[in-house]
Amino acid sequence: MPRRARHEARDRHHERRRDIRKRFWEEFRREFMRRFRRKYRDSIRRHVEEFEAFKEKLSLLRDLITGRARIVYEVTHYYFFGKKYETWAYDKILMDMPKDIRDEIVAFIRSVSLGKGFDPKILDEKPIYRYFLWFFIMYYSKYPCKHSAYAIKVTPVIVNYFGRVRSVYYVLRWAYAKDLKADPYIGRSRVVDFNITFMRYKYDDDMYNSLLYGDEGAMSPDDLVTVLRNARRESEVRIPLRRAMYQPHWIRYYFAKMFGMPEKYTVVNHCSVYAILERTPKTPKLYTLKDRRMLGVRPRHRIKEILYRGGFRI
Repeated sequence: MPRRARHEARDRHHERRRDIRKRFWEEFRREFMRRFRRKYRDSIRRHVEEFEAFKEKLSLLRDLITGRARIVYEVTHYYFFGKKYETWAYDKILMDMPKDIRDEIVAFIRSVSLGKGFDPKILDEKPIYRYFLWFFIMYYSKYPCKHSAYAIKVTPVIVNYFGRVRSVYYVLRWAYAKDLKADPYIGRSRVVDFNITFMRYKYDDDMYNSLLYGDEGAMSPDDLVTVLRNARRESEVRIPLRRAMYQPHWIRYYFAKMFGMPEKYTVVNHCSVYAILERTPKTPKLYTLKDRRMLGVRPRHRIKEILYRGGFRI
C-alpha cells in the first residue's frame, strides 16, 4: 500500500474520532442540562424570582436615597451681592461732588441721626438729600435694610468724616424665613436665639431682618464689632470694623452660624454696619445691666391663629 494512502486513511480515522468525541460531549451536555433543569426547575425559578425582587428593592432604595439627598443638600447659593457695589457707587458719587456740597450733605446726615428726624420741607428745597437719606439712614432705607433706628451706614467715607466720634454700632442682616427654619433632616448645630424659633410660624417667602447690637467704639477702622451672639445675647465673635466693611461675607457666615446652619452663609444677606453717633440708645443700657428684656418677649399672634383656624387666612 502506498505511503500517501496510509496517511490519508490515518487522517480520516482521527477526524472521525474527533467528530465522535465532539458529538458525545454535545449530547452529554444537552442531556445533563435537560435532567438538571427537570430536577431543579422549581428551585431555579424560585431563586430567580427572589433575585429579581431583591434587585427591585435595591433600585427603590437607590431612588429613595438619591431623592432624599437632593432635598437635603441641594441649596441655592448666591455669590455676587449688589450691596457692595452700591456702597462703592454712593461713596464715589459723594466724593465726586464739590467740597461745600459734600460737607453740607454729611452735616445733614449727622443732624438727622442726632435729632431723630428732620423737617420734611428741607427735601422740597434740596431734593438731592432724599437719595442720600435712602442709602445712609437706616430709618429711611428700603426694606429689608430698614429698621426703626436713626443710624448711619458705616462706609469708608463716613469713617473718614466721623473719625474719633463716639458711636454705637449695629449690624443689620436679613434672610428669608424658609432659610431660617430648622431642617427636619439636618437640624441645628446650636441653641438659637429666642426670636428665631418664631420663624416656624412665618411663610417661606417672608423676610426677617435682624438688628444686632455690636458694642461701642470711636468710629475707627480698628474698633471691634460684635457679629455673633449666643442665645443669651452674650458676645462670642468680634471682628475689626474695617473687616466688616470690606469683607461682608464674614458677617453672613456668622449670621448663618447664629441660627445653627453655617452651610447657608451664602444664602443669607447683609445690609451693612450702622452707627448711632454721640448718643446712647436704650439697647446698650439693657446689655450693660444684663436686663432680661434684651432676651426678647414675643407672645404668639392669637388673632392670626384664630383667623387661620377659622379659615379666614391661608
